[in-house]
Amino acid sequence: MFPYATHDSDKELNKRYLLVSRQPDFKERIMGFTKIEPKKWFTKDYWYLDTPPASYATRDGWSNADVDVVPIDQRNWRAINYLFLWLSDGANVGTMQQAGSIVAMGLSWREASGAIAIGNIIIAVAVTLNGTIGSRHHIPFSIASRASMGFYFSYFAVFSRLVLGLLYFGINTFIGASCTLICLEAIWPSLKTFPNTIPVAQGVASNKMIAYFVFWIIQFPLVLIHPRKMRWLFFVKSIVAVIAAFATLGWAVHTAGGSGPVFAKHSTLTGSTRAWAWVAGINVAISGKTTLAINIPDLTRYAHKTSDSYWQLLFIPLVYWTFSFIGIVIASAGQEIYGTLYWDPTMIIAQWTSRAGAFFVAFAFALATLGTNISTNSIASSNDFAFLAPKWLNIRRGAFITAVLGGWVTCPWKIQASATALTTFLSGYIIVLAPIVAIMISDYWVIRKTRFHVPMLYQNEGIYKYHYGTNWRAVVTLLIAVPINLPGLIHAINTKVDIGNYAFFYKASWLTSTAMGAGIYLTLSYVFPPTSTLVDETVESMEEDYALSDPQGWEQEHDKEKRSSAGELPASSSHSNSTYPIVDKV
Repeated sequence: MFPYATHDSDKELNKRYLLVSRQPDFKERIMGFTKIEPKKWFTKDYWYLDTPPASYATRDGWSNADVDVVPIDQRNWRAINYLFLWLSDGANVGTMQQAGSIVAMGLSWREASGAIAIGNIIIAVAVTLNGTIGSRHHIPFSIASRASMGFYFSYFAVFSRLVLGLLYFGINTFIGASCTLICLEAIWPSLKTFPNTIPVAQGVASNKMIAYFVFWIIQFPLVLIHPRKMRWLFFVKSIVAVIAAFATLGWAVHTAGGSGPVFAKHSTLTGSTRAWAWVAGINVAISGKTTLAINIPDLTRYAHKTSDSYWQLLFIPLVYWTFSFIGIVIASAGQEIYGTLYWDPTMIIAQWTSRAGAFFVAFAFALATLGTNISTNSIASSNDFAFLAPKWLNIRRGAFITAVLGGWVTCPWKIQASATALTTFLSGYIIVLAPIVAIMISDYWVIRKTRFHVPMLYQNEGIYKYHYGTNWRAVVTLLIAVPINLPGLIHAINTKVDIGNYAFFYKASWLTSTAMGAGIYLTLSYVFPPTSTLVDETVESMEEDYALSDPQGWEQEHDKEKRSSAGELPASSSHSNSTYPIVDKV
């Protein structure tokens, strides 16, 4: 108590102090911390999301703030941010290795560069077309897919992407660990001879597992950053990765005294074999970015204006062709220096005698790999988790689950050690994702002519419910387009399975899957048009829906609101007879 309380006001303060001090959490509140109660962690209420009500969802727990339409004040991604996104994704080890895999098919470096350019132009078109859905309507992929898939069948598309995202999150984390190991060995050279206590069957040595844990720890807090704030992370990583790539390029050309023997080689293929190598090279250049093509609305939804996402049509081919070419030069010059052709630049860096140089370049490539992992896998999986369980999960919690499941439960070191069977299957999974991308693009641009009723995308009884929440046209398309490429995938996993000339068809798996997906879906939609799901004008809110359906009534309502706010009408009269549609908000 206050010992010198003499006035009535002081006595009143004494009473209040006594009342507050008797509360059980008084000490915690005074000291500035909250009492930790582990028992609450096991209660349902503790994990229930306390988020603002979603705008249009018709049932409690079917949406949350991270799944909802992005508010205007959060649309802060400009065109330059998408450049940094693709620089962060493209200036990495994987892009440079990809060029080597195309040259290894027997093509010359000129032909490989041409195939890479064509492939990246094609995928840039797909990314831009699908990304416009996000930048124009500011909705994630999961919600956008309901227009073409149906309210419930969209969960199949989301779950398909989620599984692949978790597996590739672990694989990319393991790739990042290779760069981290170089950094650690540059600091502590004794780590190169660190005794291995892990069984050989596990596919990873002790020093590599230490590097994996370090990389995962560094990556973990960064994946928890919300996507709308991620643009600054991509900016830093892109600058660092670009500097490292060009520094390595300069060192390689200077040390080798030129570009190396790869540039003196010509194609060893002729005739149809050479033509199919071209097709396969284009397909390889496209396939690696299919996951981003499907989940790009998750990033473009934060665009300040629609046209900001159009620049990706230029950024993607420019970035990926540039760093693929750099990868060819580094590998060729490395062969001149070390006598062995290394398409993985980290294997060249590992042989440097300069520990400082090896550390900084490997660190930059590790950051670039981290950026790819976030943009391609973490953001996608986090959005998927938020969509699948919006009552309990938001993007941040989804990122936490992705880091744990994708980083540890998938055991990526075993995937990498499983010869080529599992990795071939994962890369072949594009035969499922490519038709989904084709369906979404053809549905939005051709069938709907870019017109969505956005509020209805959040309503299970809205116009996008189709039949039992499923658009049968999309189902039939996938049932035809996916199995056609399965024999080629089986042959790629096990070459002992003879499928004859059908193997050539699989060399163009992305191209054939996309073409069939778009062709079949458009044919079915023209023969059996989904008229009940089509709208004459884009509707972004229920207010717009009311304005379009009853323009005269909408004008009268707004006139009443203006007069009421001006004091010309009683406050209650402005809404007493309103016919504005009532939507249950959650």
